[in-house]
Amino acid sequence: MSSRTSAVKSGLTWVLLSPLALLMALISTVESLTVYYIQIALFGTWAACGVVAGLAGMASAPWSGRLKVVLLWIAFGYFFVCAVLIAVYTVLLIFSLEPGPWRVGLSFAAVVFLTGVPFLYFARRRKLLEDREQKGQRLSEHRVSGRGHR
Repeated sequence: MSSRTSAVKSGLTWVLLSPLALLMALISTVESLTVYYIQIALFGTWAACGVVAGLAGMASAPWSGRLKVVLLWIAFGYFFVCAVLIAVYTVLLIFSLEPGPWRVGLSFAAVVFLTGVPFLYFARRRKLLEDREQKGQRLSEHRVSGRGHR
């Protein structure tokens, strides 16, 4: 598969899937209206940046890869923080005097954390690919300048 086809597929994926973050915020059932609007603003901004990154990737903009990595790290951070908060709450349930569904809470924390792991994987993978491309460019520049020959 050519790099152009790969860029179009990646961009199209970002354009189509990023709005799901906004949908996730819109169907939220938080009790506070203020938290709901903040959540919509943050997730909507993330979704808009994802669509922009996807369109920029399809147009081969050099900054689109960096924006995608930042968005992936933000998504991983969101799920990681949620998992930690759920785990802390569950541990507090374990040590409280009232019986609580702490096993379900720990399982839920693990599931939320595992939901964020693909974002970490893709962010690290993209970073490794960028580093490999930069190293290849430096080697080719080194050969072209004549310093690589004896």
